[in-house]
Amino acid sequence: MYRIDILENLNKKQILQISVVVLITLYVFTDISFADSYVYNSAILKIQELKYKPYPAEAGKYMDLWIKIENIGTEEADNVTCVLLPEYPFSLDPNENATRHIGKLPGAEDIILQYKLRVDSNAVEGWNEMKIKCQTENSDTWIIHKFDIYVESKIPEFVIGSIVSEPTKLFPDSEENKLSVEIQNIGTGDAELITSELILPKGITPSESYSNIANLGRIGDGESKTAEFYIDIDKDTTPGNYRAKLIIKYKDSNNNREEYKNRTLDIDIVVKPLPLFEIENATTSPGKISQGDKVTLRLKIKNVGFEEAKTVSVKIYKQSDQPFDFDEKYDYIGNLKPNQNGEVVFRFDVDNDANLKTYLLKAEIRYLIDDDVKIVEKHIPIKVEMEKKDSKLFFLVILFIAFVILFGVYYGWKRNWK
Repeated sequence: MYRIDILENLNKKQILQISVVVLITLYVFTDISFADSYVYNSAILKIQELKYKPYPAEAGKYMDLWIKIENIGTEEADNVTCVLLPEYPFSLDPNENATRHIGKLPGAEDIILQYKLRVDSNAVEGWNEMKIKCQTENSDTWIIHKFDIYVESKIPEFVIGSIVSEPTKLFPDSEENKLSVEIQNIGTGDAELITSELILPKGITPSESYSNIANLGRIGDGESKTAEFYIDIDKDTTPGNYRAKLIIKYKDSNNNREEYKNRTLDIDIVVKPLPLFEIENATTSPGKISQGDKVTLRLKIKNVGFEEAKTVSVKIYKQSDQPFDFDEKYDYIGNLKPNQNGEVVFRFDVDNDANLKTYLLKAEIRYLIDDDVKIVEKHIPIKVEMEKKDSKLFFLVILFIAFVILFGVYYGWKRNWK
């Protein structure tokens, strides 16, 4: 009875306004899936995103967005203004204006707004939120309409695949080691104009200038290429794992700004322990060598490395123009542990007409490690510094000494006889 009295006291216009409000409220709460937004006074605005192109939007490229502003009321909306509110990864084209002044919008009419936006090249693939707000002259508040845009991210993503070295094991005191590094693009975009630079740790250096840089060109998504580098490992490099950095510089094929990007990956270079040899002492007997001498050469060899060398032997090589004739050119030492010494002995004759100068003999130190034969070359200086002794002069000296002795004996005998 009380409700009927209230309705009787309202005029028809008030009842109509209340009915419209109730209907709109019911419509909003029962049709949430349409993601439409409203602001109403005497006019009623409906905001609806229509489409965007391309679909899905692509990272690093432009997209067009269409939004419909509709007055679903019966009265005209005055001074309608809408503002697009793009957030990362979206940004407006420099020629676009986020604010659109629509002006008057009659009832039951609509207008389509179009925006051109750029999607950041580093956008993460997935749904991203976009916002737009609208206001009429008779409203003091803005209504913000939110909707989602799906971004497909075509971004290159690099990982290290296989790492192969030649030789298979890397040792200290080695040169021209080939390092082949497979670079895989596991991303969804192509990379172009790729260069890779290997930043090496202390103790490992490029074999030549730019031998730590490789140009790879283009690597499409799902593809891979191999970068080849050449490195030297210093003699004093301690065995172990060394962390190198591979800097990949490239252009993203979807990046309209054509800017270079960098990606840094880590690479482990494993240096294995290896015997290392030094000739600690090289002596000859006689100490000063003359033409025509018979010489004994002693070499004291030390393993200064980090691994035992097995079945160590030394072989001497001489050039054809060197004035030496060896009895044996090979000598065996045996196993040498780290910091252990061994000695070899060689005997040779010096030519009678050898030039007086220093000659370099090549010594090959051979040993086994993991059943592989390794060879280390060393050079030994041999100096021929004195001419051959004159045999005639030597004979005259001996004859003179014998004469003096005989004369002394004769003089003594004669004196005793008297």
